[in-house]
Amino acid sequence: MLAASAADFNDMSQQKLGAAIFGAGWVATQHARAYQNCPRTELVAIGSRREESARNLADGCGADQALIFTDFEDILARDEVDIISITTPPELHPELAIRAARAGKHLCIEKPLALDWQSCLDVQKVARESGVKTLVSFVLHWNPALQNVRNLIEKGAIGRPYYIEVDYWHGKTKNRQGSSLLAAGGHAVDALRWFAGVENEVVEVFAHSIPRLGHDLNWDFEPTTVFLCKFADGTVGKVSSALDCIMPYSFNVDVLGTRGTIRDNRMWSEELFPGQTDWATIPTVLPDSGDVSYHPFDGQIEALVAAILDDVPCLPDVDDAVKTHQLIFAADLSARTGQPVRFASEK
Repeated sequence: MLAASAADFNDMSQQKLGAAIFGAGWVATQHARAYQNCPRTELVAIGSRREESARNLADGCGADQALIFTDFEDILARDEVDIISITTPPELHPELAIRAARAGKHLCIEKPLALDWQSCLDVQKVARESGVKTLVSFVLHWNPALQNVRNLIEKGAIGRPYYIEVDYWHGKTKNRQGSSLLAAGGHAVDALRWFAGVENEVVEVFAHSIPRLGHDLNWDFEPTTVFLCKFADGTVGKVSSALDCIMPYSFNVDVLGTRGTIRDNRMWSEELFPGQTDWATIPTVLPDSGDVSYHPFDGQIEALVAAILDDVPCLPDVDDAVKTHQLIFAADLSARTGQPVRFASEK
């Protein structure tokens, strides 16, 4: 094989990828706008089981040039489609992701990856075999406040984290499938693993859940779940997911380290600020809205495109998301049985 020249790499960096979306619900509008905003993508196709929904999405995001489809196979057959965002109801995610990966299409999959563990593994297996780039839409990875937390941890600003707490409280979530953690609280699970270090394996989890206690009993699962987990390096984490709380949306982050503490966008650091007498507040964009239009989908799509065209790492990909889902399913099992779940990686 001939080595690529500098001109070849320059051509790749200028290449425009054709993007498609299948599923025309609430979150699909943000995928569509992100593809429209990205200078290295063109939204070439929109699909939905209902043609009217797909056309409404195209009209709403100004994608007049996009082809409209109701059959997923017709999108897969288009050579100009390089990336597909799967934004359907969650029960369809695994089948569509597998079909797209086998067709050689790069993938942006809305969370949850699947509603059962085996389907997560099936998607992972096919994605690895196909060699496509993947991203699972835990979109808060691109929220500036959360990026600040991870950057400060990596730079040693608070020493070694030993306790991490992340809460997802959203009493108006529209997703009521799977479990509290699968439906929405998975954002907090993803953040917990990210802050602890994605290679830092969980060795044990113990969870409790609480049934709906108010007037609205239309739930297929207990809407509040809380769990504690232990990581291989001894770090302890806690996540709470409450989807029936009577309060505005809140995404709380606390990280206690050996040399300081981070609380949302406030920091106390012996390492950076000797003699500190009050919290240092970092002006930034907090994850303080559950509205998808507020979430940083532009950054998510740009990261996937960079992974494809520039061959740079992109997390959370399917491999990383499978670890998050493994923790979610273990926590849900613990909540059902009242027993801790220990992972095979425990020494």
